[in-house]
Amino acid sequence: MTHQARSGRSAGSAPLPLFSRQDWCWEWTRSYTGDSTPIESAETLLFQGPLDTGALRDTLAEIAARHEALRLHLVAKPGPDPSAVWPGQGLRPDAGPLDLVRAAPAERTAEVTRVLSQPLDLTDRMSRTTLVRTGPEEHVLVAQFHHLVFDGTSHRLFRDLLAEGYRARVAPGGDTAKRRADPAGYTDLISQEHTPEVCSAVQGRATALAGELRAYGAADPLAGDAGAVVAAAEFGSLPVALTAERTRLLLRRSRAERVTLHTVLLAALGHAVATEYERDRLVCSVYTHGRTFASARETLGLFSTVVPVPLDTGYRSPREFLKAVHGSVQRASDRADLPFSEIASRVQDRPPGEGAYYRSAMAHLELRLSGVTGWLPEERNPVPVMPSGLALTPQDLYPEHPAPVFAGPEQALACASTLFADLEVADGALTGSLWYEKHYHDASRATRVGETFMHFIERVSEGDVL
Repeated sequence: MTHQARSGRSAGSAPLPLFSRQDWCWEWTRSYTGDSTPIESAETLLFQGPLDTGALRDTLAEIAARHEALRLHLVAKPGPDPSAVWPGQGLRPDAGPLDLVRAAPAERTAEVTRVLSQPLDLTDRMSRTTLVRTGPEEHVLVAQFHHLVFDGTSHRLFRDLLAEGYRARVAPGGDTAKRRADPAGYTDLISQEHTPEVCSAVQGRATALAGELRAYGAADPLAGDAGAVVAAAEFGSLPVALTAERTRLLLRRSRAERVTLHTVLLAALGHAVATEYERDRLVCSVYTHGRTFASARETLGLFSTVVPVPLDTGYRSPREFLKAVHGSVQRASDRADLPFSEIASRVQDRPPGEGAYYRSAMAHLELRLSGVTGWLPEERNPVPVMPSGLALTPQDLYPEHPAPVFAGPEQALACASTLFADLEVADGALTGSLWYEKHYHDASRATRVGETFMHFIERVSEGDVL
């Protein structure tokens, strides 16, 4: 069972421009020097039991044939120069190979780490699959993807597609997987975004948003008080941990106020930063997955994007503040199709393509929340069921890469001046960390931000500020 590529484009076609959801990641990519840690994502899956390598190879080929993101490649080397223009991308007509390597059982971890540590050649492909065989019934699949073509949701989709395709091949007729919508085509999405009418509208909307963000201080980063900005960032972290009971109360209170948990956490973070840094206006970076239609929800690729959210922090009533933050996030989500670099270049008053923009270049704080959608938490990347006798176990293995070094002082400042919150709901409890760059922010000040953040969360969960 094979699927032909749905696009009419070939390796000899004119280069494709960026999809709007790739734009922010491209800017992030070129914010670092060429020998820094690649912005890649990987799946390392241990198979124990009888594995049909032919069925696995055919399944991977089918996934790549159906999902155009896995066949994309840059048409020129990006280079370490942050002022380099976008080199364009092309679509390979065929799926890439499954490379096979052998290793002794005792060398499994070392060999997988070695494979992971080999950066992708983006001019060849932005994805690569390798099967490490350590015994007749022990294999590790190493699937590597550049973040330009793979987002967090793609991990779950990839596992499900892998399991469904493999089951259908080794046990024909026995697969009961749900019928999936046809995946969206990257070439179609890009073509729709680059019509003259859409491009003209984007220019106007980006200019208007940039003006609003400048009014909210997007070009005025948080003041540092610990030292100079350095090219190689070094972060300190403050733990965030709520019990399952406290998390349940917070979710209940969020629902009662008709806002999301994301809204409450963003409001708490905005309140804490505004209080400590004495600002009445802030810009926050949040993420929207962008999978707003059926085929996008079934498509491997980078559909998430960074969205700047302007916040007024001077509301007297916490309830009014929550409502205002909720409204700001909703309005910002409507701008998810605006290319990040188009907005940033206007905020920073620089021509598009000149320099590079770190993902928080326009923000004072950034919030990432995972593991919860709406009211009930869900398992982030559940392990799919494989045929009887074959066990599949994800491996927490990571590549050995040098620490990232920023390509220039603007990129280093955009990272260092921003405060980051990386949170998730797992097993019913909210956990995570607040991060700050130690060369720029004073640890005691960052600690006060964390304390104010937690105090706001606790009071909201108890209902005594509403």
